[in-house]
Amino acid sequence: MKKICLMAIIAFIVATFTVHAQDNTVLWKISGNGLKKDSYLLGTMHIMCEDDYILKDKIKNLIPQVDVVTFEVNLASEENKALIPEMMKPDTSFLKGLSQGELLKIDSILISQGLSVKMLEMMSHAVFVSVLSLKSMNCSDPRNVKTMEADIQTLAASANKKIDDLETLKFQIDMLNSMFKASDLLKYLEKIDEMPAVSNKMVTAYKAENLKDLETVIYDSSYMSKEEQADFLTKRNNNWINKMPAKMTQSSHLFAVGAGHLVGNEGLLKLLTAKGYKLTPIL
Repeated sequence: MKKICLMAIIAFIVATFTVHAQDNTVLWKISGNGLKKDSYLLGTMHIMCEDDYILKDKIKNLIPQVDVVTFEVNLASEENKALIPEMMKPDTSFLKGLSQGELLKIDSILISQGLSVKMLEMMSHAVFVSVLSLKSMNCSDPRNVKTMEADIQTLAASANKKIDDLETLKFQIDMLNSMFKASDLLKYLEKIDEMPAVSNKMVTAYKAENLKDLETVIYDSSYMSKEEQADFLTKRNNNWINKMPAKMTQSSHLFAVGAGHLVGNEGLLKLLTAKGYKLTPIL
């Protein structure tokens, strides 16, 4: 009886450690379900301050082992390069429909942040929100922000790896233009004083590779509605999960996508498991 109790305690400790460990990684091996080669899923943080940024060895060492590195979008493709200027263009009708009071409120908040509503006459609203997000990170030198995907792509090119993607830049542009309205900008700006703390929590969770905390920050701190979150995360996850099996059957892939796509009830980790794949944490 004592031996059985001891085994039960050991099993509980192991199970507890395993659950905790699985919460603390952004890199997962995908195997089983008839795959001849293992593939991998990496949750990235698209932009980080240089002081916070590190590309861990477990990621660097993995790139030479796979056949293909697959991003959300391959910005280096000739097709997508040609679309980047289009993505930058301002939408002159973006602020139409807002009341004079709402326009004054937007301008007042932006002025308090050392910015101006006139910036929307020089760039698209999607790019402008990226500027606001970067500002919320309080980088010591915003000119030296790091992009994880760019570093991974450089390493992949050095290793002569094929680059693939899960969606086109045109799809992303159209999605952002359709789902992000002037009223959403106002919602964001009304919370702008909270955003540095949110960004700090997100960076802290990401550096600790704590998916549970990351999920909480993403879903509880979003200025997007549940419907917009579904468009931005859930629908895209389901689009990708329909493409990933065929890709993995043909080659070994490292899928590098925003970490927010890994978590949640319809995150890629759960969707892949539901399809019969085995997900193993790379710690």
